[in-house]
Amino acid sequence: MERDRHEPTFSAPDLQEVRFRSQRQRAPRHSEQQSPWLYIVVGAALLIAIAMGLIEWNARRQAAAMTRELMRPMTPQEEAQFKAALDRDMRKLEAETAAEVAAVRRAVQLDRLLPVAEPRPLQPGERCMQGHRFKRIEGGWRDVPNDPCL
Repeated sequence: MERDRHEPTFSAPDLQEVRFRSQRQRAPRHSEQQSPWLYIVVGAALLIAIAMGLIEWNARRQAAAMTRELMRPMTPQEEAQFKAALDRDMRKLEAETAAEVAAVRRAVQLDRLLPVAEPRPLQPGERCMQGHRFKRIEGGWRDVPNDPCL
C-alpha cells in the first residue's frame, strides 16, 4: 500500500474578482445625531467644577498666607511697639478700674446710710434659733426673713 503524494496545483489568480478594502468603498455609518443639550450640560458641569476648584484653591492660598503672617515671629521693632501699646493700655485700664472702685466706695459709704435693723423682742408664738426668728404656724414653724433676733 503505497500512497502517492500529490502536491496541489493552483491556477493563476483572477484579480478581477478580488476586492480590496478602501476608504471610499466603506459604507458610511448611519448614526442618529446626538442632542446638543448633552454637550451643553456636560460643559456647564465642567465649568462649575473648574470654578469651584479655583475658589477652593484661592481660599486655601489666602488661609496659608494668613497663617504664615500670624505664625512668623515679631521683629524687634514690632515687639517694642506691641509692649508699648500693652503698657499704655494696662495703665489706662488700671486708672479706669481705680476710678470705678472709688465711685462705688463713695456710693456705698457716703450717699446713703445703711439701715441698721435692731432686733425687736420676741412676740408670743415666736422662737429664736441661731439668729433667725421663727413664728409658730399650724403644723410647724415658719422662718420670718429680714427680722433678726438675739
